Amino acid sequence: PKMEVSCGLSCGVVMYREDMTQHLSKDCGLVEETCTLGCEVRLPRQELSSHLRDKCELRVLTCEHCKEEFTSRDLCGHEEKCPKMEVSCELKCGKIMCRENMAQHLEQDCGLVEESCKLGCGAKITRNELKIHVTETCEKRFIPCEHCERSVKFCDITNHTDMCPKMEVSCELKCGKIMCRENMA
Repeated sequence: PKMEVSCGLSCGVVMYREDMTQHLSKDCGLVEETCTLGCEVRLPRQELSSHLRDKCELRVLTCEHCKEEFTSRDLCGHEEKCPKMEVSCELKCGKIMCRENMAQHLEQDCGLVEESCKLGCGAKITRNELKIHVTETCEKRFIPCEHCERSVKFCDITNHTDMCPKMEVSCELKCGKIMCRENMA
């Protein structure tokens, strides 16, 4: 008569004694196996598919940004530098772009990049504020003389006005006449 026995690993399966070898080599979920991807983890056979799918650090995953394949272990490091990953401007201007476009954004577009005043006053101003600086507040901006309408640097307007040939002045001989400085001679 065939003798029934329980699995020696306590999986709960009852079988004939002669079937025990096959059960342990192929069917028993409690037999320990080594990960087939090469991470050398040993675990019960019944947990192997879950390990391969969700946990093994050598399973292959695809970067959702650039679509390249990496092992799970390497994907985190890759995402920290993936050129296709969307990131916020490092100067916090609010723009979001692919990491590979950051240098171009900073070089050409970002309003928070500081630049030197193009008129040579030495001020460092963000791109957002540069136009106002150059046209309204820079001491080296050009403004028209109210008398001759010649363009004069803001910082030089007082000196220019003191010498402007079109400025109206009182006659030096105190006759009471007012005329342009250039007509005084």
